[in-house]
Amino acid sequence: MNRIALLTATALCTTALGTPVIDGTAETEYGAAQAFQNTQTNFGNNDDDMAAYANGSELDVARSIIDQSILYIHLSGTLESNWNKLDLFIDARTGGQQRILGINPDADYGALQRMGDDGSGNGLTFDEGFEADYWVTVTCGDFKGIGVQYHASSAELKDNGDGSGVLLGMGTTSNDSDGSTGITPIYADNGIQIAINNSNTQGVTGGIDADCGEEAQPVGIELAIPLWLIDWDFEGLPFDDIRITALISSADHSYVSNQVLGGIGGGDNLGEVRNVNLGELPGNQFFSLGIDADACPEVLIGACCFANGECWQDVGPEHCDLNRGLWIGEGTLCEDCNLGGPNDCPTDSNGDGITNVDDLLDVIGNFNEVCP
Repeated sequence: MNRIALLTATALCTTALGTPVIDGTAETEYGAAQAFQNTQTNFGNNDDDMAAYANGSELDVARSIIDQSILYIHLSGTLESNWNKLDLFIDARTGGQQRILGINPDADYGALQRMGDDGSGNGLTFDEGFEADYWVTVTCGDFKGIGVQYHASSAELKDNGDGSGVLLGMGTTSNDSDGSTGITPIYADNGIQIAINNSNTQGVTGGIDADCGEEAQPVGIELAIPLWLIDWDFEGLPFDDIRITALISSADHSYVSNQVLGGIGGGDNLGEVRNVNLGELPGNQFFSLGIDADACPEVLIGACCFANGECWQDVGPEHCDLNRGLWIGEGTLCEDCNLGGPNDCPTDSNGDGITNVDDLLDVIGNFNEVCP
Protein backbone atom coordinates (compact mmCIF):
# COMPACT_ATOMS: atom_id res chain seq x y z
CA MET A 1 0.00 0.00 0.00
CA ASN A 2 1.28 3.47 -0.85
CA ARG A 3 1.71 5.96 1.97
CA ILE A 4 0.63 9.56 1.48
CA ALA A 5 2.56 12.45 2.94
CA LEU A 6 1.21 15.80 1.87
CA LEU A 7 2.88 19.07 2.85
CA THR A 8 0.23 21.75 3.43
CA ALA A 9 0.70 25.43 4.07
CA THR A 10 0.78 25.02 7.82
CA ALA A 11 1.36 21.38 8.74
CA LEU A 12 2.31 17.91 7.60
CA CYS A 13 -0.86 15.85 7.16
CA THR A 14 -0.50 12.07 7.05
CA THR A 15 -2.89 9.45 5.81
CA ALA A 16 -5.79 8.71 8.12
CA LEU A 17 -7.97 5.62 8.18
CA GLY A 18 -10.51 5.94 5.39
CA THR A 19 -8.44 8.28 3.24
CA PRO A 20 -8.09 7.17 -0.42
CA VAL A 21 -4.75 5.75 -1.48
CA ILE A 22 -3.51 7.28 -4.72
CA ASP A 23 -3.10 4.19 -6.90
CA GLY A 24 -5.64 4.68 -9.69
CA THR A 25 -8.37 2.61 -7.99
CA ALA A 26 -11.49 4.14 -6.47
CA GLU A 27 -11.88 2.90 -2.91
CA THR A 28 -15.24 2.81 -1.16
CA GLU A 29 -14.33 6.04 0.65
CA TYR A 30 -15.34 7.96 -2.48
CA GLY A 31 -18.98 7.03 -2.10
CA ALA A 32 -21.51 7.80 -4.82
CA ALA A 33 -20.51 9.00 -8.28
CA GLN A 34 -21.01 12.64 -9.26
CA ALA A 35 -21.10 12.09 -13.03
CA PHE A 36 -21.62 9.29 -15.55
CA GLN A 37 -20.41 9.62 -19.11
CA ASN A 38 -23.39 9.78 -21.48
CA THR A 39 -21.54 9.71 -24.82
CA GLN A 40 -19.55 7.05 -26.68
CA THR A 41 -15.86 7.81 -27.07
CA ASN A 42 -14.56 8.95 -30.44
CA PHE A 43 -10.97 9.00 -29.16
CA GLY A 44 -10.53 5.22 -29.28
CA ASN A 45 -12.29 2.52 -27.25
CA ASN A 46 -9.75 0.72 -25.07
CA ASP A 47 -9.76 -3.09 -25.23
CA ASP A 48 -6.40 -3.68 -23.51
CA ASP A 49 -6.86 -4.78 -19.89
CA MET A 50 -3.24 -4.11 -18.89
CA ALA A 51 -2.90 -1.46 -16.21
CA ALA A 52 -0.19 0.42 -18.07
CA TYR A 53 -1.18 0.73 -21.71
CA ALA A 54 -4.45 1.93 -23.22
CA ASN A 55 -5.38 2.15 -26.91
CA GLY A 56 -8.19 4.62 -26.33
CA SER A 57 -9.25 7.48 -24.08
CA GLU A 58 -12.56 7.75 -22.22
CA LEU A 59 -13.97 9.35 -19.08
CA ASP A 60 -16.69 7.10 -17.65
CA VAL A 61 -17.40 7.98 -14.01
CA ALA A 62 -16.37 10.89 -11.76
CA ARG A 63 -16.01 10.67 -7.99
CA SER A 64 -14.59 13.25 -5.59
CA ILE A 65 -14.35 13.90 -1.85
CA ILE A 66 -12.51 16.18 0.57
CA ASP A 67 -10.53 14.68 3.44
CA GLN A 68 -8.13 16.65 5.69
CA SER A 69 -8.26 19.66 3.33
CA ILE A 70 -7.25 17.50 0.38
CA LEU A 71 -9.47 17.23 -2.70
CA TYR A 72 -9.46 13.65 -4.00
CA ILE A 73 -10.67 13.06 -7.55
CA HIS A 74 -11.11 9.69 -9.27
CA LEU A 75 -12.05 9.38 -12.94
CA SER A 76 -12.90 5.85 -14.05
CA GLY A 77 -11.76 5.40 -17.63
CA THR A 78 -8.53 5.33 -19.61
CA LEU A 79 -5.94 7.77 -20.92
CA GLU A 80 -4.45 6.50 -24.16
CA SER A 81 -0.70 5.97 -23.88
CA ASN A 82 0.00 8.18 -26.91
CA TRP A 83 0.44 11.43 -24.93
CA ASN A 84 -3.22 12.46 -25.14
CA LYS A 85 -4.05 14.90 -22.35
CA LEU A 86 -6.48 14.89 -19.44
CA ASP A 87 -7.32 18.53 -18.66
CA LEU A 88 -8.94 19.12 -15.29
CA PHE A 89 -10.41 22.52 -14.36
CA ILE A 90 -11.52 23.28 -10.79
CA ASP A 91 -13.90 26.06 -9.76
CA ALA A 92 -13.75 26.39 -5.98
CA ARG A 93 -13.81 30.12 -5.14
CA THR A 94 -15.02 33.48 -6.40
CA GLY A 95 -13.34 34.85 -9.48
CA GLY A 96 -11.36 32.80 -11.95
CA GLN A 97 -11.69 32.39 -15.72
CA GLN A 98 -14.96 31.55 -17.46
CA ARG A 99 -12.99 31.72 -20.72
CA ILE A 100 -9.33 30.71 -20.78
CA LEU A 101 -7.14 33.77 -21.25
CA GLY A 102 -4.14 33.88 -23.54
CA ILE A 103 -1.90 35.45 -20.88
CA ASN A 104 -1.85 32.62 -18.32
CA PRO A 105 1.41 31.28 -16.87
CA ASP A 106 3.47 28.92 -18.98
CA ALA A 107 2.97 25.27 -18.05
CA ASP A 108 3.25 22.06 -20.08
CA TYR A 109 4.96 23.86 -22.96
CA GLY A 110 2.43 26.64 -23.46
CA ALA A 111 -0.70 24.52 -23.00
CA LEU A 112 -2.83 27.28 -21.49
CA GLN A 113 -1.78 29.70 -24.21
CA ARG A 114 -2.78 27.12 -26.83
CA MET A 115 -6.20 26.69 -25.21
CA GLY A 116 -6.66 30.38 -24.49
CA ASP A 117 -7.64 33.53 -26.36
CA ASP A 118 -5.34 34.15 -29.34
CA GLY A 119 -6.30 37.82 -29.35
CA SER A 120 -9.51 37.44 -31.33
CA GLY A 121 -11.79 36.91 -28.32
CA ASN A 122 -11.90 33.12 -28.54
CA GLY A 123 -10.54 30.57 -26.04
CA LEU A 124 -11.94 27.47 -24.34
CA THR A 125 -15.14 28.60 -22.63
CA PHE A 126 -16.99 26.91 -19.76
CA ASP A 127 -20.63 26.79 -18.72
CA GLU A 128 -22.22 30.02 -17.55
CA GLY A 129 -21.17 30.61 -13.95
CA PHE A 130 -18.25 28.18 -14.05
CA GLU A 131 -15.05 30.16 -13.48
CA ALA A 132 -11.98 27.93 -13.34
CA ASP A 133 -9.49 28.72 -10.56
CA TYR A 134 -7.04 25.86 -10.98
CA TRP A 135 -5.89 23.55 -13.77
CA VAL A 136 -4.14 20.19 -13.76
CA THR A 137 -3.10 18.30 -16.88
CA VAL A 138 -1.90 14.69 -17.12
CA THR A 139 -0.43 12.77 -20.04
CA CYS A 140 1.16 9.33 -20.52
CA GLY A 141 3.12 7.38 -23.10
CA ASP A 142 5.24 4.28 -23.69
CA PHE A 143 8.15 3.87 -21.26
CA LYS A 144 10.89 1.57 -22.58
CA GLY A 145 8.43 -1.18 -23.45
CA ILE A 146 7.56 -2.09 -19.84
CA GLY A 147 4.70 0.29 -19.12
CA VAL A 148 3.77 3.94 -19.28
CA GLN A 149 5.39 7.03 -17.93
CA TYR A 150 3.17 9.95 -17.04
CA HIS A 151 3.85 13.62 -16.55
CA ALA A 152 1.68 16.38 -15.13
CA SER A 153 1.60 20.15 -14.72
CA SER A 154 -0.66 22.56 -12.85
CA ALA A 155 -1.37 26.29 -12.78
CA GLU A 156 -3.42 28.92 -11.00
CA LEU A 157 -6.11 30.53 -13.17
CA LYS A 158 -6.39 33.98 -11.65
CA ASP A 159 -8.76 36.65 -12.95
CA ASN A 160 -6.01 38.60 -14.71
CA GLY A 161 -3.83 35.63 -15.70
CA ASP A 162 -0.94 36.42 -13.35
CA GLY A 163 -0.93 33.06 -11.53
CA SER A 164 1.93 30.59 -11.39
CA GLY A 165 2.40 27.27 -13.16
CA VAL A 166 4.59 24.30 -12.24
CA LEU A 167 5.75 20.94 -13.53
CA LEU A 168 4.49 18.32 -11.10
CA GLY A 169 6.86 15.50 -12.00
CA MET A 170 6.75 11.94 -13.31
CA GLY A 171 5.09 8.67 -12.35
CA THR A 172 5.00 5.20 -13.89
CA THR A 173 2.65 2.25 -14.26
CA SER A 174 4.32 -0.99 -15.33
CA ASN A 175 3.20 -4.46 -16.36
CA ASP A 176 5.74 -6.65 -14.61
CA SER A 177 7.02 -9.95 -15.99
CA ASP A 178 5.29 -11.95 -13.24
CA GLY A 179 1.91 -10.56 -14.29
CA SER A 180 1.69 -8.03 -11.48
CA THR A 181 1.25 -4.29 -11.81
CA GLY A 182 3.62 -1.70 -10.44
CA ILE A 183 2.36 1.84 -9.84
CA THR A 184 4.63 4.68 -8.75
CA PRO A 185 2.49 7.83 -8.43
CA ILE A 186 3.59 11.37 -9.05
CA TYR A 187 4.56 12.99 -5.74
CA ALA A 188 4.87 16.70 -6.52
CA ASP A 189 6.68 19.19 -4.30
CA ASN A 190 3.43 21.13 -3.84
CA GLY A 191 1.63 18.06 -2.46
CA ILE A 192 -0.30 16.96 -5.57
CA GLN A 193 -0.31 13.22 -6.20
CA ILE A 194 -1.43 11.43 -9.36
CA ALA A 195 -1.64 7.77 -10.41
CA ILE A 196 -2.96 5.96 -13.50
CA ASN A 197 -4.43 2.46 -13.85
CA ASN A 198 -5.45 1.95 -17.48
CA SER A 199 -7.02 -1.53 -17.12
CA ASN A 200 -10.63 -0.40 -17.65
CA THR A 201 -12.25 -2.09 -20.66
CA GLN A 202 -15.89 -1.43 -19.77
CA GLY A 203 -17.75 1.86 -19.68
CA VAL A 204 -18.76 3.47 -22.95
CA THR A 205 -18.19 1.96 -26.37
CA GLY A 206 -16.68 3.63 -29.43
CA GLY A 207 -18.60 6.13 -31.56
CA ILE A 208 -20.55 9.37 -31.19
CA ASP A 209 -23.95 8.22 -29.96
CA ALA A 210 -25.43 8.29 -26.49
CA ASP A 211 -24.05 5.67 -24.12
CA CYS A 212 -23.53 5.16 -20.38
CA GLY A 213 -20.25 4.83 -18.51
CA GLU A 214 -21.85 3.53 -15.32
CA GLU A 215 -20.56 -0.05 -15.74
CA ALA A 216 -16.89 0.98 -15.97
CA GLN A 217 -14.46 -0.71 -13.60
CA PRO A 218 -13.40 1.55 -10.69
CA VAL A 219 -9.94 2.16 -12.18
CA GLY A 220 -8.51 5.12 -14.06
CA ILE A 221 -6.86 8.42 -13.17
CA GLU A 222 -6.69 9.45 -9.51
CA LEU A 223 -5.51 12.74 -8.03
CA ALA A 224 -5.00 14.31 -4.60
CA ILE A 225 -4.89 18.13 -4.62
CA PRO A 226 -4.25 20.15 -1.43
CA LEU A 227 -6.88 22.88 -1.30
CA TRP A 228 -4.41 25.46 -0.01
CA LEU A 229 -3.07 25.58 -3.58
CA ILE A 230 -6.31 27.31 -4.59
CA ASP A 231 -6.41 29.52 -1.48
CA TRP A 232 -3.53 31.58 -2.83
CA ASP A 233 -4.40 34.70 -0.83
CA PHE A 234 -4.75 32.70 2.44
CA GLU A 235 -8.36 33.69 3.10
CA GLY A 236 -9.14 30.28 4.56
CA LEU A 237 -12.00 29.77 2.14
CA PRO A 238 -14.61 27.12 3.03
CA PHE A 239 -14.59 25.50 -0.42
CA ASP A 240 -18.17 24.35 0.09
CA ASP A 241 -19.09 24.52 -3.61
CA ILE A 242 -16.44 22.79 -5.70
CA ARG A 243 -17.19 22.11 -9.36
CA ILE A 244 -14.92 20.28 -11.77
CA THR A 245 -14.73 20.02 -15.57
CA ALA A 246 -12.71 17.12 -16.98
CA LEU A 247 -11.98 16.61 -20.67
CA ILE A 248 -9.65 14.68 -22.97
CA SER A 249 -7.67 16.61 -25.55
CA SER A 250 -4.94 15.91 -28.08
CA ALA A 251 -1.24 15.73 -27.22
CA ASP A 252 -0.72 19.43 -27.99
CA HIS A 253 -3.96 20.57 -26.28
CA SER A 254 -5.27 21.84 -29.62
CA TYR A 255 -8.20 19.48 -30.21
CA VAL A 256 -10.94 18.46 -27.76
CA SER A 257 -12.51 14.98 -27.89
CA ASN A 258 -16.15 14.19 -27.14
CA GLN A 259 -15.12 12.90 -23.70
CA VAL A 260 -16.18 15.56 -21.20
CA LEU A 261 -17.59 15.12 -17.71
CA GLY A 262 -20.35 15.88 -17.19
CA GLY A 263 -21.15 14.55 -20.72
CA ILE A 264 -22.17 16.27 -23.96
CA GLY A 265 -25.29 14.16 -24.52
CA GLY A 266 -24.04 12.39 -27.65
CA GLY A 267 -22.04 13.89 -30.49
CA ASP A 268 -18.71 13.99 -32.27
CA ASN A 269 -15.37 15.33 -31.04
CA LEU A 270 -15.60 19.02 -30.19
CA GLY A 271 -12.59 20.01 -32.31
CA GLU A 272 -10.39 23.12 -32.17
CA VAL A 273 -10.01 23.96 -28.51
CA ARG A 274 -10.21 27.75 -28.89
CA ASN A 275 -13.60 27.44 -30.55
CA VAL A 276 -15.14 25.14 -27.92
CA ASN A 277 -17.86 26.71 -25.78
CA LEU A 278 -19.09 24.12 -23.30
CA GLY A 279 -21.97 26.42 -22.38
CA GLU A 280 -23.52 25.80 -25.80
CA LEU A 281 -23.85 22.06 -25.13
CA PRO A 282 -26.85 20.46 -23.42
CA GLY A 283 -26.55 19.87 -19.70
CA ASN A 284 -23.79 20.82 -17.28
CA GLN A 285 -20.29 20.17 -18.56
CA PHE A 286 -19.02 19.83 -14.99
CA PHE A 287 -19.74 17.79 -11.89
CA SER A 288 -20.15 19.06 -8.34
CA LEU A 289 -18.68 17.72 -5.13
CA GLY A 290 -21.40 16.18 -2.98
CA ILE A 291 -24.09 16.08 -5.69
CA ASP A 292 -24.90 12.59 -6.95
CA ALA A 293 -24.84 11.81 -10.65
CA ASP A 294 -27.95 12.00 -12.79
CA ALA A 295 -29.17 8.70 -14.18
CA CYS A 296 -27.79 7.72 -17.57
CA PRO A 297 -29.98 8.47 -20.59
CA GLU A 298 -31.74 5.74 -22.50
CA VAL A 299 -29.29 4.26 -24.99
CA LEU A 300 -30.72 3.52 -28.44
CA ILE A 301 -28.84 0.77 -30.26
CA GLY A 302 -29.84 -0.95 -33.50
CA ALA A 303 -28.84 -1.78 -37.06
CA CYS A 304 -27.57 0.74 -39.61
CA CYS A 305 -28.26 -0.32 -43.19
CA PHE A 306 -26.49 0.99 -46.32
CA ALA A 307 -27.64 0.99 -49.93
CA ASN A 308 -24.56 -1.02 -50.98
CA GLY A 309 -25.68 -3.93 -48.79
CA GLU A 310 -23.32 -3.20 -45.91
CA CYS A 311 -24.68 -3.12 -42.38
CA TRP A 312 -23.41 -1.94 -38.99
CA GLN A 313 -24.92 -3.51 -35.92
CA ASP A 314 -25.21 -2.09 -32.38
CA VAL A 315 -24.91 1.57 -33.35
CA GLY A 316 -27.09 4.55 -32.54
CA PRO A 317 -29.13 6.75 -34.87
CA GLU A 318 -26.78 9.74 -34.83
CA HIS A 319 -23.72 7.72 -35.80
CA CYS A 320 -25.69 5.97 -38.55
CA ASP A 321 -27.12 9.20 -39.94
CA LEU A 322 -23.71 10.89 -39.94
CA ASN A 323 -22.42 8.11 -42.18
CA ARG A 324 -25.47 8.33 -44.49
CA GLY A 325 -26.96 5.01 -43.47
CA LEU A 326 -30.52 4.10 -42.55
CA TRP A 327 -31.03 3.34 -38.84
CA ILE A 328 -34.00 0.96 -38.66
CA GLY A 329 -34.84 1.08 -34.97
CA GLU A 330 -33.90 0.11 -31.44
CA GLY A 331 -32.98 -3.54 -31.00
CA THR A 332 -32.88 -4.29 -34.73
CA LEU A 333 -30.26 -6.57 -36.31
CA CYS A 334 -28.50 -6.52 -39.65
CA GLU A 335 -30.74 -9.36 -40.82
CA ASP A 336 -33.64 -6.89 -40.51
CA CYS A 337 -32.21 -4.66 -43.23
CA ASN A 338 -34.27 -4.74 -46.41
CA LEU A 339 -32.54 -2.63 -49.03
CA GLY A 340 -32.23 -5.15 -51.82
CA GLY A 341 -35.77 -5.19 -53.23
CA PRO A 342 -37.33 -2.88 -55.84
CA ASN A 343 -38.27 0.63 -54.82
CA ASP A 344 -41.99 1.20 -55.45
CA CYS A 345 -41.46 4.94 -55.44
CA PRO A 346 -37.85 5.73 -56.46
CA THR A 347 -38.53 9.45 -56.65
CA ASP A 348 -39.52 9.59 -52.96
CA SER A 349 -35.97 10.31 -51.77
CA ASN A 350 -36.89 11.24 -48.21
CA GLY A 351 -39.20 8.28 -47.66
CA ASP A 352 -42.32 10.21 -46.60
CA GLY A 353 -44.57 8.31 -49.05
CA ILE A 354 -45.02 11.09 -51.60
CA THR A 355 -42.93 12.71 -54.30
CA ASN A 356 -42.92 16.49 -53.95
CA VAL A 357 -40.63 19.52 -53.77
CA ASP A 358 -39.07 18.22 -50.52
CA ASP A 359 -37.62 15.30 -52.47
CA LEU A 360 -36.19 17.68 -55.08
CA LEU A 361 -34.56 19.81 -52.39
CA ASP A 362 -33.20 16.68 -50.75
CA VAL A 363 -31.52 15.62 -54.00
CA ILE A 364 -30.13 19.10 -54.66
CA GLY A 365 -28.80 19.32 -51.09
CA ASN A 366 -26.90 16.05 -51.52
CA PHE A 367 -25.74 16.66 -55.09
CA ASN A 368 -22.18 15.45 -55.79
CA GLU A 369 -21.92 13.60 -52.47
CA VAL A 370 -20.28 10.17 -52.69
CA CYS A 371 -22.62 7.34 -51.69
CA PRO A 372 -21.33 4.70 -49.23
